[in-house]
Amino acid sequence: MSRISIWQRIPLGVQGVVFNSLPLLAVLITALFAYYSNHQRERMELSLNRHFEMVESLVDVHTALLSAESSLRGYLLTHDTAELQPAIQAQTIVPDKLTHVRTLIQTIPKENRRVEKLGRLDAIQGQVATELNVLARFSAGSSVPDPAALVLQNQPQFDALLQQLAALRDNEQRLLSKRIDEIRSVRQRDFMLIFLSVFVGLVSRAIALYFFHRRVVRRVRQLTENVRRLRDSASPVHEPSGHADDIGELEREFARASAFLAERRIS
Repeated sequence: MSRISIWQRIPLGVQGVVFNSLPLLAVLITALFAYYSNHQRERMELSLNRHFEMVESLVDVHTALLSAESSLRGYLLTHDTAELQPAIQAQTIVPDKLTHVRTLIQTIPKENRRVEKLGRLDAIQGQVATELNVLARFSAGSSVPDPAALVLQNQPQFDALLQQLAALRDNEQRLLSKRIDEIRSVRQRDFMLIFLSVFVGLVSRAIALYFFHRRVVRRVRQLTENVRRLRDSASPVHEPSGHADDIGELEREFARASAFLAERRIS
């Protein structure tokens, strides 16, 4: 038995339910994908905000340390304590920003990434503590025996600290760019999903209308024409379609009634 004959045996009401359910199914699938996409986009946006704040905080730390180092050099040249103001500010800004970075890292869901970044941050904070101690010796007004030698001696450690900060910042910047690209991909996928859902809904509705016209409207018109011919004492021109649905049953009953009336007229 072919698939078409099986479909023709299905009652007309069931066929209507099937065809009318196709657009609803498309809407349901779209809603499920929309829920999944929204959940995925929320996680990406949280990650995006975290990377953005980390980059911003690391840039502030880098800038504060550079300003502090420049202020020390200015102080060595002028012996003006006003030059040490950036160094004094760095002693407050840098720890606060690094604490904020640690808080952001602790919100990373994946443990391996969280542990790896916390280890890098611990190393940076250890070097920062050394640099802040040097800044504190100058800004506190205490006597430094050979300040120029101290600055020169501390320069390699300071450069290494800046390199570590730059490496961590660049890594977060790359992740930030990656998250932006992922959000764009999700947005494009959502647009494509909306287009496909509309397309499937329209196509399924067009198929439903086609079958409704072919299976219902045309056959009802043929049956109406047969009734008119029977009224005019003429023979029906349309044979029963052979479908097993409700209209097919009506066609067969009409054919039997027509044959019965034809026999009555002959007799």
